[in-house]
Amino acid sequence: KSKFWSDIVGQLDPYVPGEQPKLANLVKLNTNENPYGPSPKVTAAISAELGDSLRLYPDPNADVLKQAIADSLDVDVSQVFVGNGSDEVLAHIFQGLLKHEAPILFPDITYSFYPVYCGLYQVDSTPVPLAEDLSINVADY
Repeated sequence: KSKFWSDIVGQLDPYVPGEQPKLANLVKLNTNENPYGPSPKVTAAISAELGDSLRLYPDPNADVLKQAIADSLDVDVSQVFVGNGSDEVLAHIFQGLLKHEAPILFPDITYSFYPVYCGLYQVDSTPVPLAEDLSINVADY
């Protein structure tokens, strides 16, 4: 045990990623790989933005992005939250919104990082079994 780790680390069950085969030309859907690559329009848009501004730190509030999302969804910009990937967004949700007296409930077959976040942020949770046909019974929640 390292003196640098917080006490909670020793109590965590680490996230175990799914199988990662080492086969050439294999597209791993379990890690959200795409067999087609980015659209040529995306590549062109990224290339058009490449330039001297990449050396600067981006807007920490992502105001332009949040406004564009708000406009697209016809919601107020205060209703838009952006982060550095889904894992960071989930971490903020677990840390800021899910610690209550009642446990959070999630299907027992779900994103395998949910139990890890529950342990990390000390959020009580209860996995709920899926129905026999693998559907979610809303009444269980």
